[in-house]
Amino acid sequence: MIGSPVIDVVASDLDGTFLGADGQVSPLNRRAVLRAAQLGVRVVFATGRPARWLQPLDCVRSARPSVLASNGAVVVDLETRRVVQSHPVPRDTTAAVAADLLAALPDTGFAVEYADGGWGRTPAYPLRGDFVPENVCSASVADLLDAGSPVKLLVYSPSLPTDGLTRRADAVVAGRLSLTYSMVQRCGLLELSAPGVDKAFALGCLLDEWGVSPDRVAAFGDMPNDLPMLRLAGHPFAMSDAHRSLLDAGFASAGDHNQSGLGRTLLALLGEPV
Repeated sequence: MIGSPVIDVVASDLDGTFLGADGQVSPLNRRAVLRAAQLGVRVVFATGRPARWLQPLDCVRSARPSVLASNGAVVVDLETRRVVQSHPVPRDTTAAVAADLLAALPDTGFAVEYADGGWGRTPAYPLRGDFVPENVCSASVADLLDAGSPVKLLVYSPSLPTDGLTRRADAVVAGRLSLTYSMVQRCGLLELSAPGVDKAFALGCLLDEWGVSPDRVAAFGDMPNDLPMLRLAGHPFAMSDAHRSLLDAGFASAGDHNQSGLGRTLLALLGEPV
């Protein structure tokens, strides 16, 4: 029935899902999210992006979304850009993991994301493309960890692609931190968070606070860092060009992120015309 949603919450990844290849929100995706909010559906964005890098969401601020940044390690108030909650990585464990990774993969570079959106790097880690200079540059990961409240360790390899780096690093990390990635590239880049902290963890905390069952959640994603969130949701959707791990999981397809696949799927769930 029109106006009677089968969901109480919609949770979406950003890059490759809610955003097009140009990094912008399509008119249809924007309309779908704003309509969901009008119908009383809570809107959540869960992204690997840090708190400083949420500008594309300005166009949906009126939906009053909850924003889970840094793969769920940070909760951001979109209106004020203020971090209202964070889950730092354990300092000593993270330093030990970095040392072990460097011993196994000597050309590895590291960066640390801080709860406030700042970041620092070792010299072997390249400058990032989000037009924000690093706060700190140091040869020591331990120094980087002491320079703020660290919520994520980034691991960069100039010699191993993402999948190969994942296999090598997973054996070294050995469950001491949560390991995932949100892009596939020739020079691998991995993201390590505190044990148990991921998008599903952060979304689950919100659901508990709101008294909402996961069965009433629709979730959208395209990369391995979205897998836990999609497995939690009662209505999980992978984008048609998602990473193979999501496609193999058997999630329903939401279509192409460059053709407003999320907006079309969400409007159908809401019982609304496209």
